[in-house]
Amino acid sequence: MIYRVLLVDDEMPALRYTQSIIEKYAPFFEVCGTCASSEKALEYLQDHAVDLLITDINMHGINGIELSKQVHDANPHIHIIIISGYAEFEYAQGAIQASVDEYILKPVSVSQMRTVLNRLKEKLDTEFTLQLSKILPALACNDNINQNDVDLLFGASKYRFALIRFGNLNLRLQDKLLSTSLTQPSYAECYTLRGRDDDEQILVFNEQSLEAFLTSISVYMSQRSSGGTWTVVYTSAIQTIGHLYTFINQSLLRLKAQVSIGRHQMLALGSPLPNNEQEQFTASELRQLSYLATSGKPSKQVKDHFLSVASDWEKTKLTQTQAWVMVRQMVRSLSATIPSLDARMDDTLNEIQDLFQYASSYGDLLMNIYSVLFNETAPQDRKMSTSELYDFAIHYIDEHYSEPLSMQSVSEEMGISKTYLSRLFRNYSDTTFNTYLTRRRMEVAMQLLNSRPNLLLRDVAAFVGYEDASYFSRVFHQYYGMTASVFTARK
Repeated sequence: MIYRVLLVDDEMPALRYTQSIIEKYAPFFEVCGTCASSEKALEYLQDHAVDLLITDINMHGINGIELSKQVHDANPHIHIIIISGYAEFEYAQGAIQASVDEYILKPVSVSQMRTVLNRLKEKLDTEFTLQLSKILPALACNDNINQNDVDLLFGASKYRFALIRFGNLNLRLQDKLLSTSLTQPSYAECYTLRGRDDDEQILVFNEQSLEAFLTSISVYMSQRSSGGTWTVVYTSAIQTIGHLYTFINQSLLRLKAQVSIGRHQMLALGSPLPNNEQEQFTASELRQLSYLATSGKPSKQVKDHFLSVASDWEKTKLTQTQAWVMVRQMVRSLSATIPSLDARMDDTLNEIQDLFQYASSYGDLLMNIYSVLFNETAPQDRKMSTSELYDFAIHYIDEHYSEPLSMQSVSEEMGISKTYLSRLFRNYSDTTFNTYLTRRRMEVAMQLLNSRPNLLLRDVAAFVGYEDASYFSRVFHQYYGMTASVFTARK
């Protein structure tokens, strides 16, 4: 974050000297304006947002103390540094009354100015993060927010936006973002908001070229993608922060229209949407499927049919939304000839809906749908009851949460598929594997911070299974509403 500085001094050599120190030695501050009098400074502040005012104390007309008082009364958010000669030291009392942050005696040294600015940067970073964590989520969800607060925080700055979906769509999600929270520190390359669930993120990058923006997204994806598929929707245009809500809505519509299971995609807003006519099975295709399902030994024939359908979907790059429509059509058609399926229609569709989120390909999806429709499980699954398998999974996570667990590693340990593991969590806990794992890790992290507050955060992160301490901090903040360091400081 770059903070805006206004310099005020009626002696031009002194003003230029202070400006040169900031430009050379304070990279997080930018001199946005210089004024040779307090009167000019007050005029400037009527039309420009400023984070820091640095003023000389002894000037013609309105002096620095009076200027500071007027600025603070009109703009309490502005921080103030007063520069004074030794002869004016008695003014310190007035400076304190004017809510001045720092009081520097002349001659100003480079090291002194750097020390003061570094202290102010820490204060500004904290204030900015608090404001950002309130205002940016409100803008993303179109909640009521004071426009003056938005202008003070963002000014006329321009941004580029991206929305990332890791893996497939969760078909149960709302079409709109109803709530969100800031998950990335304000000093990072971009601001990151939580999407509709843990697999969705909204990125806000500072203004940069389109080429640099796309490179930044690629770097971000390489650091956070676990090897599964993803879809990125991004803006080609540079926009003000006020366009964030519109961008998010348009991006969610594009996700729904274009996410395809097993495919990586970079989708630019503004490009035309594909003409996706609603795909459906023909009446002839449905009759053929019903015949195969009710014939003497349907297993291999139906599986071959499902694999053939999956192959067609892969070739035509069928979207996930279209596939869901066709699967429901298929299930309802089969229920007319399979009474047991008709009796458990709602439960079956709910179970199949979960399969869409975790399938790695359309072949994987349809084979798992087959096992649900015809009550088939892997041979390993029959060694234990479903409740015993679920209990085993919970026990395994509770014993191994400090290791780099994933659905893949746990399902391999248990000898079942990832899809079957997902079904166990949905049936017995109404949650997901990832949600349970995160909850367990956060519970242990909280216990550690309570019992051993002097532990380094990187050690806490490693103990609960996070190699990246900064990522652990973001997850902790998202889960408890504060960072681990803030929680520890309160102890």
